[in-house]
Amino acid sequence: MKIILLGPPGSGKGTVSEKLEKDFNFAHVSAGELLREEVKKGTTLGKDIQKIIEKGNLVPDNLVTELIKLEVTGKKSFILDGFPRTLKQAEATAELNINLVIYLEVPEEIVIERFSGRRVCSTGEHGYHLKYLPPKKEGVCDHDGTKLVQRKDDRPEVIKERFKIYHKETQPLIDYYKQKGILKTVDASPNPEKVYAAVKKVVQELKKK
Repeated sequence: MKIILLGPPGSGKGTVSEKLEKDFNFAHVSAGELLREEVKKGTTLGKDIQKIIEKGNLVPDNLVTELIKLEVTGKKSFILDGFPRTLKQAEATAELNINLVIYLEVPEEIVIERFSGRRVCSTGEHGYHLKYLPPKKEGVCDHDGTKLVQRKDDRPEVIKERFKIYHKETQPLIDYYKQKGILKTVDASPNPEKVYAAVKKVVQELKKK
C-alpha cells in the first residue's frame, strides 16, 4: 500500500507516520527529514536548502521530487510524509500509483501553539514539547543528554508564513486527489491518540478491500 499524508505544518504528519510504520510495517519517507539530512551533510545543496527553509519558503519542486523518487525506488509499501506539497510535485510523481491520501485538517491557531512549545535535541534526532511531551530534565534530551533547542522554522512568525504558503501552494492538491477518489479527511485538532485512531481506521478499511 502506498499512502500520502497531507496537512499543514504541525498537523501531526510525522507522529501519524511513525505509528503507521510500526503497526503496518510501512516505510516512512519524510520529505522534511530528507531535506534536513542534506543540510546536515553541509553540501552546497544543503546550504541552499537551509536558507530556503529558515525563511519559511518551500524548496523547489524538481529538487524535492527527485529526492523522493530516489528514496522510494524498490519499496512496495510506504508513507509519504510532507510530500507532495504542490500540484507540480503530485503530477511529477503520478507513476508512483498512490492508493490513499489522508488529509489531516487543523486550524492555524492550534498549530502555532504546538510549534511554539516544540523542542529538538542538538542532534536533531529526538523531539519534545514543553506542554505535551516534556523531557524528564528541563532543557535536556532524555536520550543523549544534549541541549534542547527551538528550530528557527518553529517560531510563530515563520509558522504564519508557512501556513500562508501552504494554503496557496498545497490546497489544490486536495481537489486533485479528491477527483481521483482516493482522498480521506481526518480532523487533526484532537490529541495525537484520537487522531491516530481515526487514521488507523481509514487504513484498515482500505486494506480490507
